[in-house]
Amino acid sequence: MKPFRWLLLTVLILIAGGVAPAMEISVQTGVNTNWWDSDTNDRGSQTYVPVTIDAAQGDFSVRVLSAFVSTRIDPSDASKNSMTTAVDTKLNASYAVVGKWPVDILFGLDFNLPTGRTHLDSEEQRMLLDPDLVTISRYGEGFNVNPTITMAKQGDRWGVGVGVGYLWRGEYDFSETAMDFDPGEIFNITAEGLYAFTDAWQGRIFGEMAWYGTDELGVQDYYREGDFILAGIGVDYSQTRWEAALSTQSIFRGKSEFPADNLQLATEDRAGYGDEYLADLTVRFLMNPETTLSSRLYYLMVLKNDYDENDPSFIDEKQKISLGLSLLRQFSPQFSGRIGLEGYLLDQGRNWYHDDDRTYRGMVVDVSVTKAF
Repeated sequence: MKPFRWLLLTVLILIAGGVAPAMEISVQTGVNTNWWDSDTNDRGSQTYVPVTIDAAQGDFSVRVLSAFVSTRIDPSDASKNSMTTAVDTKLNASYAVVGKWPVDILFGLDFNLPTGRTHLDSEEQRMLLDPDLVTISRYGEGFNVNPTITMAKQGDRWGVGVGVGYLWRGEYDFSETAMDFDPGEIFNITAEGLYAFTDAWQGRIFGEMAWYGTDELGVQDYYREGDFILAGIGVDYSQTRWEAALSTQSIFRGKSEFPADNLQLATEDRAGYGDEYLADLTVRFLMNPETTLSSRLYYLMVLKNDYDENDPSFIDEKQKISLGLSLLRQFSPQFSGRIGLEGYLLDQGRNWYHDDDRTYRGMVVDVSVTKAF
């Protein structure tokens, strides 16, 4: 029944556009395919078809996003696994108050609708892959509600914004052995400041902090994620026909809590996550009024955690470098298309997903079209 729920949401948004003729609606779909192999002879692929529907009328906007995904792995032990399913549907609504108060305000209300797959068996759990290897690493959760509020103020050369969010996550059956899984809530704060040094150069700083509630399994406390801190800086440069943006950011995670011998949660002795560092460079070139060429280069480094190498909780260093190129074409005011190609290298030590060192090589091809009504 879950795919039918997703289809019903799509139909409702389209009907809403017919009821309100002034509503602007756009639909985007396409296909994204990722192939990879490794020096340990592990291969796999993931293909997904996303569908995004955006609707706006005045200061109110709504977005519906879902996808169908097929994942296949071919490990070196000659076993094969594959799974094809719909994923959860995201429903995002927002209302903007601009130019009416001393600060501009954006109210948001986001939902995760459980149209994907949960209650995984042992073979399906093998499809839960590293999120640095695949785009879709989880296929379903429970019913989640995420209200947010963002406030922004802008001057002649500067701008600042602060956002606050609260995510309530509903209970669901994660797997055959993890029934009645109740993930904890998440509270987060984001902030960004920017300053235009000249008409061409702009700098920005940004950050985020998040605090996690306790996950429960049945009636027992199961886990609590360590606090999350992100800090970053960026610089943008723009000309008439091209622009470039460079940003760097760091992520630091606090110690998590696990059940102790008395079944009560206790903070781990050492940090289970290594610090993360990411550099991201994007360049866009306007070839003509209808065609834009873009490229993206990014580098990720995750340091090893604080556990000894002979400890089962040890996670080794990870590095990933990716280079992508895409072409966007505006065929008409209502219709556009995009094609992209990306290659990447992912060097991983021992982690939760495998107990050996691996180097992955991968390629991603994605094609999308957008139609406005």
